[in-house]
Amino acid sequence: MGLIVHGIGLMTYGQRDFWPDGSFVTTEWFVLAWVPLIPICSKRVSYTRGSDYATYDANGGFYVYETMAIDRRQALFTYVWLVCVLGPIIVCTTLFSDLGDEDRAAAVCLGTSAVALVFPYFLRRWVKRRKIEEWKRQALGLHG
Repeated sequence: MGLIVHGIGLMTYGQRDFWPDGSFVTTEWFVLAWVPLIPICSKRVSYTRGSDYATYDANGGFYVYETMAIDRRQALFTYVWLVCVLGPIIVCTTLFSDLGDEDRAAAVCLGTSAVALVFPYFLRRWVKRRKIEEWKRQALGLHG
């Protein structure tokens, strides 16, 4: 999602703080070669229009409800995710000859990168499920 020209521009990364209306917070980044470098701002967005106050962002493909200060936790986790994805690749390429069996080194490198790529998907599903249970309990008047 975002406006990219030759790998340089603005993109949104991340989803957190899900609300029952389907909206969530994402952060807009300045990117170089699709790598997030500098967070610009955070936005509460949704893929469906649930309010007359939402404006459509054609570059992102979502409705923007609010623009806010940078969500520091989301920015931190985006950097951590980036290190988890790029770290094994950098380590494997720099130490490839020292690891001995090249096929085994490539398998380890690809395996750890694959885990880092799919982990956010499963984490997001788990968080959404927890939020739904929390909203159900609040609707019933139960807290805690």
